[in-house]
Amino acid sequence: MKILFVCERSAGHIFPALSLGAKISKEAMVYFFATSKYLKKYIEKEGFICFGKSFSFRCLIIESIWRLFEALYLLLKLRPKKVIGFGGRDSFFLVLFSSLLGIKTFIYEPNLSFGKANWVLMPFVSKILRGFQGDTNKKSTTIGIPLRKNIKKIDRAVARKSLNFNDDPVVFCLGGSQGSVFLNDLFVKFVQNFKGRIQIIHITGKDKYLEIMPFYNTMKVRSFVKDFYYNIETLYSAADVVVSRAGANTLGEISFYQLPAILLPLPNAGGHQKENALYLQDKGAAIVHFQNEFSFVNFSASLNSLIQDDVLRQRIKNNLKKIKLGISYEDFNSNNNL
Repeated sequence: MKILFVCERSAGHIFPALSLGAKISKEAMVYFFATSKYLKKYIEKEGFICFGKSFSFRCLIIESIWRLFEALYLLLKLRPKKVIGFGGRDSFFLVLFSSLLGIKTFIYEPNLSFGKANWVLMPFVSKILRGFQGDTNKKSTTIGIPLRKNIKKIDRAVARKSLNFNDDPVVFCLGGSQGSVFLNDLFVKFVQNFKGRIQIIHITGKDKYLEIMPFYNTMKVRSFVKDFYYNIETLYSAADVVVSRAGANTLGEISFYQLPAILLPLPNAGGHQKENALYLQDKGAAIVHFQNEFSFVNFSASLNSLIQDDVLRQRIKNNLKKIKLGISYEDFNSNNNL
């Protein structure tokens, strides 16, 4: 049986699909559609055939026309028995046409609220798979956020030794696979002004790496700086505190490693990052600051508290244990059925 996984271009779409694909590939032939030239290599590295043209620009009209004909071509070429969409506008026509052609069609929504494409597609699909709990739709099944195979907990001492770190607090800043100019800039400013002992892990995104790396070379601080790092399990295992956006995939990883975090939701992400972040904050499992009303003084105070206050960190860890948002590869494969 052929199954087509339809993703967009971000890691938040692709990595949960890889975890689900690894599970289903034991019983079926899984193909991928993804539009990130940068991340396709990780799909192919896992042994999957991947289709989808990658554009170096974003133009709704040109891309929509291309995706329409591309969807018809792929469905006629592959003739899949099932199609699973992971959101994003690049996935829209493939999922819609699959449903209209009578193919059993699913969508997976990792966020608390539906993205635009998945929201429109809801009436057409056979089943809706959810990352967050609480959906009352009869089509919906909560499966959590399946994590990649390599997302495992490593002994902290071993992880830190591999990074040439000592026992000082470790703060891990990441802005998603594409990076975040706003987050990068404010974090560099924080490091520049921090007075205590600290160690830094900073995933910058490819656009800012060459600008940020020289800064750390001038600082007397142990640091590990990359544009992107696939084997992120070492970084999470070494960290004490995380500073990040609030994409569902990142929150799944933060909950799995039970790491206290300051979340800065991406303002133009359809509002879903804001809702994801507030979900954790309401459960006492994260601290949230908003970019459109940002105060560097308040952000610094929050981050300083997380670094220095052991009781606060432990309370957040205990609350993260209760949420169980991120599902390890082993648990997902043994306990969930599609």
